[in-house]
Amino acid sequence: MDRGRAPAVIEDGLGPEAAPAQPPAAAGPAAVLLRLYPALGLPTFRLFWLGMLPSTLAWQMAMVATGYAAFVLTDSATMLGVVSLAVGLPMLLFSLVGGVAADRFPRRTVLLLTQSVFAIATGAVALLSLAGRLSVWHLVVLSLIQGTVVSFNMPARQAYIAELVGARLLRNAVALNNAGLNFSRIAGPALAGALLALPAVGIGGVFLVMTVMYGVVIACLWRLPASGAEGRRRSEGGWAELQAGLGYIRRSPVLVALLALAVVPLFFGLPYQTLMPVFAERVFAVGAAGLGVLMTASGLGALGGALAVAALANSSRPAVLQLGCGLAFGLSLVAFALAPVFPVAVALLVVVGFASAAYTALNNTLLLSNATPQFYGRVMSVYMLTFAVMPIATLPAAWLADHVGGRATIGAGGVVVAAVVAGVAALYPPYRHIR
Repeated sequence: MDRGRAPAVIEDGLGPEAAPAQPPAAAGPAAVLLRLYPALGLPTFRLFWLGMLPSTLAWQMAMVATGYAAFVLTDSATMLGVVSLAVGLPMLLFSLVGGVAADRFPRRTVLLLTQSVFAIATGAVALLSLAGRLSVWHLVVLSLIQGTVVSFNMPARQAYIAELVGARLLRNAVALNNAGLNFSRIAGPALAGALLALPAVGIGGVFLVMTVMYGVVIACLWRLPASGAEGRRRSEGGWAELQAGLGYIRRSPVLVALLALAVVPLFFGLPYQTLMPVFAERVFAVGAAGLGVLMTASGLGALGGALAVAALANSSRPAVLQLGCGLAFGLSLVAFALAPVFPVAVALLVVVGFASAAYTALNNTLLLSNATPQFYGRVMSVYMLTFAVMPIATLPAAWLADHVGGRATIGAGGVVVAAVVAGVAALYPPYRHIR
């Protein structure tokens, strides 16, 4: 079993300034914050974390703005699916390549290049829209570019976090990164919707705002230290490095267990988000306003779950913590599916969001903390690949919802999630070695 840790050379980050800042002796909000989230005491990580938030916000805004623009231009709901497919297909094709790039080249350089492509592509759509020349094929091309670029951006982003903070604060830092992603899931679509509603802004203005946000990210990345070159072997070809990464994962029972535990909730649990309109319209008959309440409840719970995991990231028994989160996710889905009235469903959905985000964030941090540094990018690219195929699970879930009902579909998914997580913990010995 390969359970290597980061070498001592990066234990405290990239340089002297990466040594953790000590919380002030006097009690106060700042001291409490640093005790809960010590990674924020590192100036480089703090700049990176805050500096990347505009990028994740812009990504979430793009999902709303691109779909809205496609629908306005074509008056076709089918085109929404085409735009979504244009994002997901490149992720499926290029995620593994992106992982090799994250381990083969300086990670900050990969981030600078990908953020620049985001800015250029989004800026081009903004100019086309403002000039009245925007067509739906421009949006499809933009989506293809975004799906391709994020395949390289996300593995490099996760691996660069490890460089900035070192092994000791890695779990806390990755969990904080996930908290930022969950915050963006809530704030990004809301911000895009508010801007689209302003006649003075419109579609072109929203894309222009996103372009500026990517520019802010690029400026922050320039202020961060260049990536170290340790562990980067360029004598091997990219294909050989990809094979080496996949072979490394196969030889590590812990990583295999964690990746399996990442896939199951994605296929059987997270499709609940797609089925929320079914509950809003058919189950509780609360319409669009009720749908917004359901999605907000899930998003707020997810933000809380990610922050909780960041605070508990250095738990001495992470496998037990993950088991608890996985069981809570599955069982709360069952309870939501059986909720008799809308207010109870909303309250349970907060628990569902909390448990799902906590489980996912913990799985993410454990993958990195149980991998060796030279394979960080490739391990995270395989993990990201599981998210790229998540839309595949939406189709059978939607079919089941039409034929057996939304309650039965969500409830059955929750049972599978809880049973698999409990089964792996009880029957797969390597799971007990997770640290």
